[in-house]
Amino acid sequence: MTLFTERSYNRVMVFIDYRNVYESMQFMEDHSRLDLYRLTQILVGNRDLMGAYVFDARPMYTDRNDENIIAQNKLREQGFRVIARESIVYRDGKKVQKEVDVSLACEMLEHALMDHFDVAIVVSGDRDFVPAIQKVQSAGKRVEVAAFGDVYNEECKRAADMYYLLDDIPFMSMSSPTAEVDYR
Repeated sequence: MTLFTERSYNRVMVFIDYRNVYESMQFMEDHSRLDLYRLTQILVGNRDLMGAYVFDARPMYTDRNDENIIAQNKLREQGFRVIARESIVYRDGKKVQKEVDVSLACEMLEHALMDHFDVAIVVSGDRDFVPAIQKVQSAGKRVEVAAFGDVYNEECKRAADMYYLLDDIPFMSMSSPTAEVDYR
């Protein structure tokens, strides 16, 4: 006998903190490419994908040849809903994103309260998401978290109903360093 009622958790939504994942994979070789489409398929498995969101930042003034814009457009073509906040600020010569984590948390909570999913998968190991994870769970939803081991926060791990180490998931697509692909 189980403490919890047996229930089918088939409706899944995925919420990806793009910068968290992208910066975590910087240790990989140049010819590796982040394949969020494949990662989403693996994490969802045979459940029903209701929506997949990618959250990122971008500078206020960009042109269509900007590498961030090209990557975001590719993700849109693959079916992701990209929410890109015009919120990059520069501190000490370093790019810092603002509002992105809050956007992800709000979107996840809104969809939970509107009963659009049974399971939220958060692709980020950022501790900032713990309060949002707990609120989504208090709405009767499950939350799974996936992140690379070097950025996986222990509080985030404990808050999750299930967690995945991205280091163990083969989702990187390999490409030749000489092959150039134009995603415009």
